[in-house]
Amino acid sequence: MTNDSRRVDVRSAVPERNLRVERTFDASPESIFDAFTDPEKLTKWWWPNGFTCPKADVDLRLGGEYRLAMEWPEFIPSEAQFSHSMCGEYYEIDRPRRLVMSGRAVSEELGELFATLIEVTLAEVEGGTALTMDQSYFEPLPPPDAFAGAEQGWTEQLDKLERLIAA
Repeated sequence: MTNDSRRVDVRSAVPERNLRVERTFDASPESIFDAFTDPEKLTKWWWPNGFTCPKADVDLRLGGEYRLAMEWPEFIPSEAQFSHSMCGEYYEIDRPRRLVMSGRAVSEELGELFATLIEVTLAEVEGGTALTMDQSYFEPLPPPDAFAGAEQGWTEQLDKLERLIAA
């Protein structure tokens, strides 16, 4: 993880924007929680369509860190690619009900570009699991195109997760 001086303390900063995504899965809370924390599973579903996650490192403990590598689609020119990975720290781990972590977009050349706080809540419901994902955004905000596509990106990721769990 970067030790960049621009690093945002997402636990005390005031959010500029928030995003909520809700989805119900035909799976147990444990299987959804594990998909958010198991490196092998993360490489199969993390990032929206067209992007891939070639490597995931997870130290699942309070204060532990994770790093999810990002490969951009070939059709996006390299000058438009702003991040090489997402990383963060775990602040709350309550398997299988809740996972709270930072999400930091990191460029190898520039360090931390922006940071978010991601709160995943899982509740057992009839026939599966209700997932609520709240993401808080802080200054500096993501590039406008990235922020505008965040909800669609999460939808695409969760579609991939749903297919992974059904397999």
